[in-house]
Amino acid sequence: MKQESAPARTLRRIAHAAGTAWQFVFCALANLRRRLLRRRLPDYAVITLDHAVSERAPDMPWWTAYIPGLRLPLSLEYIGEALRRIARDPDAKGVVFLMKGPELSLAQAQSLARLFDRFRQWDSQFRPVGRAPKRIVVHLEQAGTPAYVAACAADAVSLTPLASWDILGLRAAPVYLRDTLARLGIEMDVVKIAPWKTAADRFTRAEMSEAEREQYNWLLDSLSEDIVGAIASGRNLSPDTVQSLIDRAPLTADETLAAGLVDAIIYEDQLAEHLGETGKPARLLPYASARGLLLHCPQRRPAQAVGVLNLTGAIVVGESRRLPIPLPILGGRTLGSASAVQQIRNARRDPGLAAVVAYVDSGGGSALASDLIWRELELLNQEKPVVVYMGDVAASGGYYIAAPARRIVAQPATLTGSIGVVVAKAVTAGALDKLQARREVVQRGQNAGLYGEDSPWSETQRAQIEGSVRHVYQEFKRRVAAGRNLDYDALDPICNGRVWTGKQALAHDLVDELGDFHTALALACTEANLPVDGSVRTRAISAPHTRLLAEPVDAARALLGLDVAGELQAAAAALLQGDTQQLLGRERLWLFADGLPRFD
Repeated sequence: MKQESAPARTLRRIAHAAGTAWQFVFCALANLRRRLLRRRLPDYAVITLDHAVSERAPDMPWWTAYIPGLRLPLSLEYIGEALRRIARDPDAKGVVFLMKGPELSLAQAQSLARLFDRFRQWDSQFRPVGRAPKRIVVHLEQAGTPAYVAACAADAVSLTPLASWDILGLRAAPVYLRDTLARLGIEMDVVKIAPWKTAADRFTRAEMSEAEREQYNWLLDSLSEDIVGAIASGRNLSPDTVQSLIDRAPLTADETLAAGLVDAIIYEDQLAEHLGETGKPARLLPYASARGLLLHCPQRRPAQAVGVLNLTGAIVVGESRRLPIPLPILGGRTLGSASAVQQIRNARRDPGLAAVVAYVDSGGGSALASDLIWRELELLNQEKPVVVYMGDVAASGGYYIAAPARRIVAQPATLTGSIGVVVAKAVTAGALDKLQARREVVQRGQNAGLYGEDSPWSETQRAQIEGSVRHVYQEFKRRVAAGRNLDYDALDPICNGRVWTGKQALAHDLVDELGDFHTALALACTEANLPVDGSVRTRAISAPHTRLLAEPVDAARALLGLDVAGELQAAAAALLQGDTQQLLGRERLWLFADGLPRFD
């Protein structure tokens, strides 16, 4: 990549110095205002979790905040910054989390629990001598598994009187559609690597295979151990006691209190009195209102930042899109190789970035698109350290694009691996017969109808498909062997489509460390010889300006999903016409980890 010129480097340093100076001036003015409004300072800042939670803050224009009815997910990034601000304020007594049925995954709950631990570290670092440690209080309106797992990392947990403790354990119940499709005259023709590559099993089988059952069992064993361990550690109970309580659940609020699973049974309006002193309720204030009253601490920051690359959604060839309605397998968001490639190239030539953290949350997709993204990340990593942080799922193609990173971080409950390949097509000749519809075919070329829906593969065609699948699988393993410094010939026992939790992946050397985004950020700073004291800025990596200017209207619509009618019309037309190429591209080899267990 082109080196930064001396004038450009000088201008960047001047801009950084000016920004640092302005930060000190702003903090001084803000702290003066804080002293004038001291009587308004809260004892506890309140953060409410009542809808979707995301890992990173959505990259949206500022004016979207004024769109009526648009409610963006509350991000763990935002919560982490809030906890840091609260921890630094000498007058704050702590933070209250109101859990009102948030859409929270188990991996996100583990990230939130780690943020609670970091809050205590930040508090001990900045707390004046003689002051009591700040507290984290969680009030639960409902006690579902992810929310309660996070709550167990708090200092105090309360529950509403009529709520029940609904930690019922884990259950996977996939539905198999082979016989249903057969009644419609549809048959799925599938070629895959290994019995553990179960992405198409729900369409090709009438019941669960032994290999899939084995995989579900090892995943549930690992995740169940995480849940029991988190509750036992947080509530000072033995694992056997916790398991017996889960087996008895649901429990009433009174039973929950008696078992030591919560500290109080109260309503939300009683929190102030509960957290205060006799005759003096605690002052509670929403964090959005308290934020401007908290102490502002200026900090000297390095000139270079760490870029954050958001790689989420089903991987497809072309541009990233947010679909107006979720589609089978794809879901509601796609990660387009063309968009990702532009972002990664932009990071390579940005002299202000010393390293990159790539957040990967994807069950995979197109083999070609995955390889195109892999290539750009490989090139980026040769120039700047790349550290991958895995979200809920980073499997199949999601693991493929993570392989070139210098370090990989996952949560214990992350689902990853699924190193394998699958090819599938629906044969609809029987369905057309039932409808008395007739297809006439005119073609040139022996294999022109290789992916056509009118007939299954012949033995010769199946051999060709199997050859393609095996070739991609071997390339996949080579990427893993090179990126993870593993012996290629010894990979099959951990590959062949097997899915692992993050904890199991660590034991198999598929990831380097268990942790949250801050863990990945610290590793990126270490790799780039930057300080790990929290002073390094992070910056979201976007597409280059030249590309955005080329298609400004389309880019805005894709980002905001404003052209909902047009997207719906295109998607519906494609589905009705059977033209899946319009939605999925022309790629036929898939690195999908579809059908993974979902645990709420």
